[in-house]
Amino acid sequence: MKVDPAAGPSKRPRHGDLPSAANATDFAKGSATTASDKYAALVDRASFQRLSAEMNAFDDKREVIIRESRDILKASKQAIFSMHRGAIDDATAKLATADRVISRLAPLIQEDRSLRTGSFAAAMEEYAEAQCFLHFLKHGTLITIDDLPSVEREEYLSGVVDFTGEVGRYAVAQATKRDVAKVEMCRDLVEAISGELIQFSFRNGPLRKKYDSLKYNLKKLENTLYELSLIPPGRPYEQHNNDDDVMDRPQVPSAAADDCNE
Repeated sequence: MKVDPAAGPSKRPRHGDLPSAANATDFAKGSATTASDKYAALVDRASFQRLSAEMNAFDDKREVIIRESRDILKASKQAIFSMHRGAIDDATAKLATADRVISRLAPLIQEDRSLRTGSFAAAMEEYAEAQCFLHFLKHGTLITIDDLPSVEREEYLSGVVDFTGEVGRYAVAQATKRDVAKVEMCRDLVEAISGELIQFSFRNGPLRKKYDSLKYNLKKLENTLYELSLIPPGRPYEQHNNDDDVMDRPQVPSAAADDCNE
């Protein structure tokens, strides 16, 4: 291949003639900064950053509520189980454990009322039920909502209705001992509760369904007393299972209970 001398020596591109990687990066950063500045003029970025931080903080608190609400629920269920076995001191200790958890969560709930719905409300319903049962075994009456300052209205009412199911189970245990007086006391209390709840206009929902189950609990108690009256002295009482024996059926779950499984 011949080289034209007139053309002069060929020139190779020098290093500085090509864009370096650093120059390309700087260019990209500049473009990104320009775009960022452009969008920053359209929205309030600080407010979105604040919202993100608030939602993260809420999620952290909610996880604490869900986790520790399980402890309230567990302690309350264990207390009810102990009461049916006659272990009142153990039940009292279990509820004291629940009280400590409730006190620990109270500041978080007060900061954000929306944290009460869901798992915490479900746990408080179980707690109210256990406190109702304990008070009944000690005093023979229904505990008032004023005696449960950490419990709210719907939680209390839900706990009271569920408590009537525990009263029914307790009555069956007393019937096997042929203690008619205690069975009558159970029937009278559930009937009194039913009479008070008639004045409420419950909307369709978990509380309404629970209230509807109360009349079946009352009917079962009446059937138990009737069966006792038919049994000759000296013969043991045997519970007869039938279609009306709703106290052996699964209880109606609350709307909040599902959150406890999260």
